[in-house]
Amino acid sequence: MTALVCCLSATKAQSLAACIKTALDHNTGVRMADLQVQRAKRMEGTYFEMEPTELSLSQDPTSGGSPDNALTLSQKIDFPTVYSSRHKVLKAESQVEESRRRLTESELTRDVAAAYSTLLYWQHTVALLSKNDSLLDTFVHTAGIRFKNGETNRLEQMNAQRLKDENSLSLREAQEGKAAATLLLQQLMNTTEPIVPTDDYLCIEAATGTYSFESTPIGQLSESERVLSERELGYVRQGMLPSFNIGVRQQLVISGMNPYDVDRSRFDKGNWMGFEVGVAFPLFYGSQKAKRAAAQMDVDIARTKKEQAERQTGTELLIAQNAVETARKSYEYYQADGLPSAQEMRRLSCVEYEAGEITYVEHIQNLSTALATELANAKAIDVLNQAIIKLNFIKGI
Repeated sequence: MTALVCCLSATKAQSLAACIKTALDHNTGVRMADLQVQRAKRMEGTYFEMEPTELSLSQDPTSGGSPDNALTLSQKIDFPTVYSSRHKVLKAESQVEESRRRLTESELTRDVAAAYSTLLYWQHTVALLSKNDSLLDTFVHTAGIRFKNGETNRLEQMNAQRLKDENSLSLREAQEGKAAATLLLQQLMNTTEPIVPTDDYLCIEAATGTYSFESTPIGQLSESERVLSERELGYVRQGMLPSFNIGVRQQLVISGMNPYDVDRSRFDKGNWMGFEVGVAFPLFYGSQKAKRAAAQMDVDIARTKKEQAERQTGTELLIAQNAVETARKSYEYYQADGLPSAQEMRRLSCVEYEAGEITYVEHIQNLSTALATELANAKAIDVLNQAIIKLNFIKGI
């Protein structure tokens, strides 16, 4: 997945690209999908499968040295087109497994990117709350001095301490959210090593690329399943064709197997050889007809499933595009107006409160408003990140 939502630094082991690569190399789901592809490839070698060759030895003392006293080698062979049709089915099955593996990889890439963005969000939230915690320490200290000097009452000091305690609780929740996001990312990457993102701030990069359902992993899987159903229908139709039986019989006199002591000396100058060729026709084809009808229904189901997937993906694409635009507008507002205003509000409030120009009530309101705006900005960035990740996944980028 390209055009994801983070700036990559030189420490590749902790960048988003490195996390995705590690996940693709070690995730058990991808490993299982790869084994399924290898298995399907191995099964392609079974297309030319014939029934076991029959070897029989017969001896009939009552018939002397007749052809019944023989070593017979026989083999049943399907109509030649059956083998080519079976080969097409097996290759189509391999293509389905490859499409499933690509979809698994795409889903894993999406999940890793989403988890990485969530980790960045919590990391930034922890930083904001930690910074606010330091400011509140100063606020509590100042309120305590003002109370001792008789400049204010006990209520101001109590509210200052309450605000700090509430911020500490929010900080603890953010730290737990960060830890949970880290564990999820580790699970996706199938690693126990701690994940530390290289980004010290949430970054945005616009999604790029055009949409074509046929080129998406979901579209490729739907198409490969449709092709497989048609190949299987062609193979079922081969069941109406005849099969062949070929046998070679070698007359063989075994002197030790002559319990009635029949004179077979007239055959002592050589053994006789014979052959047989037979054709088997399916006279009772009711079962085969039902199989063919069922296979045709499978084709219709696969085609309908593909059409449904295409319509659903198209709808999801429109929803994702609208979500990106909405999230981008929110992000742009906070970057242009909301965040600078909140930062300036905090700075001025601290200066004016220490100078005694505003009351503690106003100072508390200003600090709370500034923090809420900064946290909303971080959330807006994460929402935009997640929207772009989902859009990229739908587009198969």
